[in-house]
Parts: sequence; structure tokens; C-alpha cells
Amino acid sequence: MKRPLLLLPIFVVCFFAYVARADVRLPALFSDNMVLQQGMDLPVWGWADEGEEVKVSFRGKTVKVKAKGGKWTVKLGKFKAGGPDELVVEGKNRIQIKNVLVGEVWVCSGQSNMELALNNAFEGKEDVARSSNKQLRLFHVPKKKSNEPVDDVKAEWKESGPESTPGFSAVAYYFGRDLQKALNVPVGLIETCWGGSPAEVWMSREVLESNSSCSPRDCGIGRTFMRRLGRRC
Repeated sequence: MKRPLLLLPIFVVCFFAYVARADVRLPALFSDNMVLQQGMDLPVWGWADEGEEVKVSFRGKTVKVKAKGGKWTVKLGKFKAGGPDELVVEGKNRIQIKNVLVGEVWVCSGQSNMELALNNAFEGKEDVARSSNKQLRLFHVPKKKSNEPVDDVKAEWKESGPESTPGFSAVAYYFGRDLQKALNVPVGLIETCWGGSPAEVWMSREVLESNSSCSPRDCGIGRTFMRRLGRRC
């Protein structure tokens, strides 16, 4: 009868040691099928325990850094277009990101015209059916209400194809498709659209309040939309 009681302290110690261990994490932008920008000093960032050493490896190059304030960032250097490759991040745990390409990365942002899905565009269904392209990758940022900028989202990169393109921006897709053919390099598209949103909500509060002519307090449209988002102006 006493044996379970003797094992209890060991179990408690092991349990809390497991809970206290925080794995190295990456934002959703770093996922399988991603595209990294060619020709620039590539940044990779994430979260880890204070002082934890993080090692990032890509195409035979490895960079190490220690986390500060629970965050870390490394610069991997410049790379030429190509792939697929693997991006590996190691700390107390190991993250392996597969099917990574290097090429052109574009942010596609706007309102309703940009938000219009390929499936609803003129002859869009036909283009969806022939949209398979392993050299074209898509990342769709979901809509989220927030009073402050967020450092992560719930999304992932996907290869272009009939399963990923129907709800993706038609304008962004056609742009990326033609750009990939013209440059003959991988292309990654990050869609972040919100139909009907005024320009003010795409700016920081600090920028708006620094100019009385465009302050959210003085702009009825911006104020109304921000209230719909749950913001107080």
C-alpha cells in the first residue's frame, strides 16, 4: 500500500519538469510548403525559453542564437531560387520544415476586389481545375479581430491546386501564376484581405493619432469599422 505513495513525489517532480519545459516554436508563416525570398538576408524567428540556444539550418548553413525575452531571430544569409529543401530548427526540440522553396514572395492585400475568390471570378472554375503548380505556393491569412498587432496566425502554406485555390484571391492567383511563368522561379503569395475595410484600419493607432486630419476619432468611417471590430476609438 505504501509503494504508490513513494512513487508520488517522483511523478510530481517529473510532471512539473515537463510542464516547465517550453519547446522552441515558430510562427505559422514557417510551415511545410513555404517559400523564402531569394536574394535577401533571410530572417527566421520564433520563441524559446530564456537563454535557450537555438540552431537553424538550411542548405548546409547553420546559425546559432540564444533566446532573449522568450524570443529569438537569426539571419541565414542570401540564397538563390530553387528547392525543394528542408529548414531545420533545433533547441530542446527539433522542428523540420519540408518542401521549402526559395523564390519570390509577395504580400497580396486589399479590400473586396482583392478578396474576390478565384472560384467566383469569370471562368474561375476552369482556372481552379487547372491550377496545379508545385512552384506556386499560397498562404491565406484568416480574418481576426484584435486591439493590438498579433505575432502569429492560424494558417499554413499550401501548394497551388484545385484544393487550395477556390477560396484564394483571384487577383493574387492570376498575378502569381503569370509571374511564376515569366520568371521561371518559385512564387509564394500571402493573401491578407478584408472587404469593406477603410484605409485607417490598416494603419497603426500611433500613426493615426499623430495626424489629426486622419485620426480615428475624427473619421466616422474608420470609427464605425473599428467599433465593428470591437475596438474603442
